[in-house]
Amino acid sequence: MYKYTKRFTIYCEQNLDISNKEQYQYKSLSVCILDCVYSLRTKYYSVTIPVVDRYAKCYLNNDKYCSRDTISSLIKNIDDCGGPSNFADQILKNHQKLGGKGKIPKEDVCYKLAKYLSYLHIDTLDDFRNFESQELLEVVIRSVKGIGDAGTNYLFMLAGDPNRCKPDIHIHQCIVEVCGSDISNEECQILFTETVSLLKKKYPFLTVRMLDSIIWEKYQGNI
Repeated sequence: MYKYTKRFTIYCEQNLDISNKEQYQYKSLSVCILDCVYSLRTKYYSVTIPVVDRYAKCYLNNDKYCSRDTISSLIKNIDDCGGPSNFADQILKNHQKLGGKGKIPKEDVCYKLAKYLSYLHIDTLDDFRNFESQELLEVVIRSVKGIGDAGTNYLFMLAGDPNRCKPDIHIHQCIVEVCGSDISNEECQILFTETVSLLKKKYPFLTVRMLDSIIWEKYQGNI
C-alpha cells in the first residue's frame, strides 16, 4: 500500500461529502475536447463553461450534452471559420494560450488534438472508448504540445473512464495539505486508486473519477 493511502483515506471520509452522484455527462467527443483544453490553467466556471456554451449555442442548438457532434464536426466547424484563430475569435471568443516560452493558443491545441484523433479513425465517444490500444491513444494525445498529464487524464475522464484522476493544481494542493508533501502525477493515480479501493467497502458506488471531482470542487475556489 502507498505510504500516504491510510492518511488520505481517513481525510476523505471525515472531511468530504461523498455522495452517490456522477459527473461528466457529455455525449460528444468534440465537446469533451473543448472542455478538456479550455479547462487547463484557468478558472473552470468563469472561463471553460462559457467557451463550451458558446460552441453549443452555435452548433448544438444550445445543448452541450447532445450526442450528434463528432470529431469530424469540430474539424469542419473550425475549417469553415477559416482556421483555429478565426474560430476562437468568432465562436469561442477566447484566445488563451498554454505552455511556457512559445505559448500555444488553445484553439490550435484543440484543432491538432482533433486532427490526431481523426488519423486514428476516432470520431465518436464510442470510438474513443473502444479504441484497440489505450497505450497508443495516450501516446498520441500526449504528443499534442500543451496537453500534458492533466489534460490527457482529464480527456479520458470526460470520455467516461471512471478510474482516472486529473492531477492538476487543486488535487496537488489537497495532497500537500493532507500528506505534508507533494507527490508525482503517477503517485496521485496510485493514491486515489488505493483510497477508493478502501472507501468502496462503505461507498460501493465511489470511483476514482468521482473522488477527483469531489476534491476538485472543494479546492477549486481556493486558487
